[in-house]
Amino acid sequence: CEMLKNFSMMGIGSSKGNKEGLVTVTDMDAIERSNLNRQFLFRPSDVGSLKSEAASKAAKRINPDFKVVHHSHRVGSETENIYNDGFWNSLNAVVTALDNVQARLYLDN
Repeated sequence: CEMLKNFSMMGIGSSKGNKEGLVTVTDMDAIERSNLNRQFLFRPSDVGSLKSEAASKAAKRINPDFKVVHHSHRVGSETENIYNDGFWNSLNAVVTALDNVQARLYLDN
């Protein structure tokens, strides 16, 4: 979420001016109360919501020109129909904030 906030503030993925960009974020987890003290984008009213959706909405409030798409899928072999070669090849950059070893190993391959 910190990276999403920073991307929004820096204009990465912004539609302003000549820029054409898009940020795609995915997280299948829901916000827990324990997330609130360390996640700048989340508010108490977000508890129970999908992290990817709440973070995307908050980042757009910071920068209305920020173009972001949120998903709620795990990145792995079970979602290769979503995150396929076409998806990966359409990206200019990949930034991860993974908190599990399986997903890190999958993306490293």
